Amino acid sequence: MNTGHPSEKEIQQYALDKSDCPMELAEHISSCESCSAGVDGYQLLFSGIKQQSKPSFDFDLTVIVLRQLPSPQSRLSADRFIACFLFIFVGCCIGIPLFLFRQYLLNIFTGISPFFIYAIIVSTAIISSIKILNMYKKYQQQMNLLNFN
Repeated sequence: MNTGHPSEKEIQQYALDKSDCPMELAEHISSCESCSAGVDGYQLLFSGIKQQSKPSFDFDLTVIVLRQLPSPQSRLSADRFIACFLFIFVGCCIGIPLFLFRQYLLNIFTGISPFFIYAIIVSTAIISSIKILNMYKKYQQQMNLLNFN
């Protein structure tokens, strides 16, 4: 049970929506004069903000923003051309040998001892596991940076 006063964020959340707050928080605020005064102040502030009139400008904001945006790129830019070329090049480098040596692909591992085949499989699994764990740790670190709590 929390024995101290709630944070300003919790008081603001209570002032905005009482039903979304935990029961302990609602009980504390209803029994504490200091916290209920804070809630009243925030509710007064929020109602004042809602009552303000919307500002009106003598210019069109969308026109000003659209003028500052960069013009759309042409359909066939240099980046797309290079990406397409690399895709076709890599496809040819992999596809042509596979097509030419398709008869020998099934017999490729027949001359290798089973020990080396198992060694290749185990080392591939270990390296893949390490890479996946590192990627997951990096993901967790980035998510922890995003969580401000």
